[in-house]
Amino acid sequence: MKKIWKSRRNDEAVSPVIATILMVAITVVLAAVLYVMVLGINTGVNANIVVSFQKTSNANNWTLTVLSVAGTTVLAKADCNILVKDANGIALTPQVVLSTMTSGTYYSGVRFLESGTGAAASQVNAGDSVTLDRVLYGTGSTVLITSLDGKSTFASVTI
Repeated sequence: MKKIWKSRRNDEAVSPVIATILMVAITVVLAAVLYVMVLGINTGVNANIVVSFQKTSNANNWTLTVLSVAGTTVLAKADCNILVKDANGIALTPQVVLSTMTSGTYYSGVRFLESGTGAAASQVNAGDSVTLDRVLYGTGSTVLITSLDGKSTFASVTI
């Protein structure tokens, strides 16, 4: 009797169905790796920093005092902008780099007061404050502290 398994020799290494499944799996894995890499490129060093504020007001001004700056690194004033938008999201001020704002001087009705000295003066610290003129900025305005490129928002407070 002749052995059938010797005569049915198959030269294909993998069936076409398994080959298709493997190709799809490899494509999905490569796409996922590429996606993770692209996400990592857009996040800056300061992307995980969060600034929290305490909001107070008087007859003339809104004052936002920094309570804490939480994150993996310090937040340099040279790395962030301050921007005020109205209730509709329209910018009321140009983006101003915090490091260019002399402490205590108004820029478009916005004043940044630095609480630190020395090396701390180049960073956003607890105790720093932002004061806004109530005549120019009404209820519903939003104060944003963002990265220079605008991709990361460190703080967003609605007054």
